Amino acid sequence: MTVSAIRLHHLSAPLPEVIGNALVFFQRRDTLLVELVGADGLSGWGESWSAPAAVAAAIEAGFARCVLGQDPAATGRLWHALRAAAGHERSGVASMAIAALDVAAHDLAARRRGVPLHALLGGAVRDRVPAYASGPFFRPDGHPYRHYERDLAGYEAAGFRAFKLRIGHHPADDARIVNAARGIIGPDAALMVDFNQSCLPRTALLTAGQMRTAELLWIEEPTVPGDLSGYRTLSRQDLPALAGGETFGDPASFLPFLQDGCMDVLQPDIAVCAGLTGVARVAALAEAHDRPLLPHVWGSTVNFHAALHLCATLPNRRSGGPFPFPWMEYDVGPNPLLELTGRPVLEADGTVRVPDGPGLGIAIEAGRLEPFLVWQRTLT
Repeated sequence: MTVSAIRLHHLSAPLPEVIGNALVFFQRRDTLLVELVGADGLSGWGESWSAPAAVAAAIEAGFARCVLGQDPAATGRLWHALRAAAGHERSGVASMAIAALDVAAHDLAARRRGVPLHALLGGAVRDRVPAYASGPFFRPDGHPYRHYERDLAGYEAAGFRAFKLRIGHHPADDARIVNAARGIIGPDAALMVDFNQSCLPRTALLTAGQMRTAELLWIEEPTVPGDLSGYRTLSRQDLPALAGGETFGDPASFLPFLQDGCMDVLQPDIAVCAGLTGVARVAALAEAHDRPLLPHVWGSTVNFHAALHLCATLPNRRSGGPFPFPWMEYDVGPNPLLELTGRPVLEADGTVRVPDGPGLGIAIEAGRLEPFLVWQRTLT
């Protein structure tokens, strides 16, 4: 069986309120869902949540012909063909287009075999994955942390035992809310912070110095993504683990940080870093350097479930938190696109169950897409 068509679905979901981080605010969630349709009528789904229009144009302009008429089960061969078509462009829009097509090919191949996606990734070693609450987010028109304590209490009541706060407003305010958060969630929960690339390394160092009593598990993106010297500077200090890499489009981008020993938690995003095949290469680098891989998760239900299946296959690693790694990033902000197949259920023990149905284990129905559909195109 071969791929007979590629359907592109640009979705945009308005939010009930504006949210953001220290770098950017947004009032919509956008994504490009990429559907590979087999000659037998089965579909596999991938996603590019960043720059959906540009990714769609790249797929239409060249990448589609690498996939149409091909066997989706040949995921490695397809991935290399897509990378060859990208030429010297190993990141950015090209990598995101490859990612969406790669995940869709994996999903379609698994559905055709009637097996869960994790079976194609080497086999699951767990049927539930611990999740951390990725939030709260900034809100405009007032102090950005004014609602944090209330939201954190809600996440804890929902069953989360690990929490990642967006910070980067001001060192004193950052420290105040992080230390307050520790008091809310108690001593046994895991607490992490994400600067979202919003400050200089020395500012991050100043802020971290005021948060020592919060006993953070990691500090995420304390400087711009490719700032190797900045990560190096911070890693030589007495700080929690450093996390990053969510914007890296090429698996090789992680290597300098691993060789230098200045990135402790690797966070490739499947929809950014060349798909499941690309992130598998990051996982190999992580294992070779004895570092945990915790995928960054944003976008819709497609990217969430792709990451969930990946996490099901990763080895256990000590975390220093309430569960061993790997953990799932669970976006707790308003996100209608995460709920296209029903909001993922958080179990009472703070985990998310891995679907055991074919492929991603979710059924994407046209009627659920319709309210958010900006445009749709079919390539043959």
